Amino acid sequence: MATWITDFNVYTSNDRGCPDYFHGYEMHLQDLNEGHGGKYIYVGRKREKSSLKIRDAAVTSFSFLAFSNKQTEKPAGWEFWDYHDLSEGAGGKYIYMVWNKGENWLNPIVEIDLHVSETRENCEKKGVSWTRINQDLCEGSGGSYIWCYFFR
Repeated sequence: MATWITDFNVYTSNDRGCPDYFHGYEMHLQDLNEGHGGKYIYVGRKREKSSLKIRDAAVTSFSFLAFSNKQTEKPAGWEFWDYHDLSEGAGGKYIYMVWNKGENWLNPIVEIDLHVSETRENCEKKGVSWTRINQDLCEGSGGSYIWCYFFR
């Protein structure tokens, strides 16, 4: 049976690697600071079987926002956010993950993927109809680019 993502969590560590599952979240094993120094940072997602009963709990939109300064409050226009700076210790912009749930005009998000690229142009994911979020998760840190993709 298909599943929908119902929540996100960020795992931060001083040591490389993270568990496959952390407090009920399935972790994506791509370090968001790979090749940039700083903390080891991973995104986890919680899934539930798709059904009308959980439709309002399903993530329907999400993004990453970059700021010049540390943020202490949820950015306007987003229902949920994670307060961890996704580029902590790597320099560059302060980057935060934000999301909304249960937007009736959007289908729920089924999966996310993260992709490392050495050039900005070489960043398109092939295959299933994935949508790229147009925010380099390492903006201002120099080196490679890390992009997030999702499909509904």
